[in-house]
Amino acid sequence: MERWLYCSDVDGTLARQGFGLTEDTCRLVHQMVERDILFTIVTGRYLSTSLPVIEACHLKVPAICLSGSLIYDCEKKQIQKVWAIDSYTAEKVVQRLHSLNCPYGLVLYKDEEQRCLLYGTEPSKYGASTLQNNLGLIHDEERVQADLCSCVTEGQVLIFDMVGDEQTLRKACELLQELQEIECYLHQSPYNPSRWILDVVAAGSGKGTALRWLKEQLGADYSAAFGDNYNDLPMLQAADLAVVVAEAPNPVKEAADVILPPTVNCVPDFILQRENRK
Repeated sequence: MERWLYCSDVDGTLARQGFGLTEDTCRLVHQMVERDILFTIVTGRYLSTSLPVIEACHLKVPAICLSGSLIYDCEKKQIQKVWAIDSYTAEKVVQRLHSLNCPYGLVLYKDEEQRCLLYGTEPSKYGASTLQNNLGLIHDEERVQADLCSCVTEGQVLIFDMVGDEQTLRKACELLQELQEIECYLHQSPYNPSRWILDVVAAGSGKGTALRWLKEQLGADYSAAFGDNYNDLPMLQAADLAVVVAEAPNPVKEAADVILPPTVNCVPDFILQRENRK
């Protein structure tokens, strides 16, 4: 029997009513996991904010985090794969973002320690908790103020992130677009229309690349991707079946094969109904 890999964005897609998942959503995902359906999350979140979702859903299939720049093995509880920005390019990104005089941050990965360090031009509540897996390896640490130009050489830079208004982040995109070694993903928060997010990752990485890699690793025959925003487009385009929620902007809907109804459990409901029909 052909096997499908189902990959869902979290915020605005699997999480429909806020930052956390409802009990019903977790219950339905548990049913998928118990039936050995290949399901996982693909998110822009840090590991510190992805792990509660992974644990609540009892996920077994590796999760894709940091906008596709990191894959986390949910069973072994360790980082499985990363796509990093080279240090030379990272320094150029820092120089350009610094000229905007706006807060931004980066995630630095240290392979020997399985450690992701969150650095920023100002403290942030995101990723502020220290989480450890059962091997005692630190995944995320509190974001601290730092000289970002010097710290980019201390490990592998996985992602730069900025949060702000649309005008400022579009200006940041313009400053970075000449750098061919990176890709920029600008999207609007599903919870706050005035809050925009810019993710900067290595060229050739992203949610789409990570989905294709994971599909091959798992030996799945086909893949289905679920999203709600512009940063999900590479994943939707890479999947054999592209599914979006009803609230997605029109350009994202145009990339979809299926548009889900505006219900809380639309993602797990769709997957279970589809699997039941096989």
